[in-house]
Amino acid sequence: MKKLIADTNIFLRFLTNDIPEQAARVEKRFREAEKTTLQFIVFQITLVEVLFQLEHWYRLKKAEAADKMIRLFSPDWFEIDNKDAVFEALNIYKNKNIDFVDVLVYAIAKKQKLRIFSFDKDFNKLDVNIRLKP
Repeated sequence: MKKLIADTNIFLRFLTNDIPEQAARVEKRFREAEKTTLQFIVFQITLVEVLFQLEHWYRLKKAEAADKMIRLFSPDWFEIDNKDAVFEALNIYKNKNIDFVDVLVYAIAKKQKLRIFSFDKDFNKLDVNIRLKP
């Protein structure tokens, strides 16, 4: 199995088609992954950056950006740690006025049955029992 670590710009080119020639090259690799054992490793920090760029540089609304990411990263050939928690976080993020990083921390903590040690009261909007006050 061949694995590649994918950088933020790969996903931005594909999702926005702002540089069509590069977007086409990315699409070609993604089609290859559909048909072979090629996999792309995607770090959570990369996902955070993609979402940030889609919202702030490309001016997408948060729900639109989150939906694009859910559709894009659904195939099994994208390897993402805690992928189910990432998708839960993206779905929560669409409907809450909370930073994505906080929602991601919440989703991972919930999955692992852990509490979050934080001063940030936004976690109470998600679950009043998950935050442990310092």
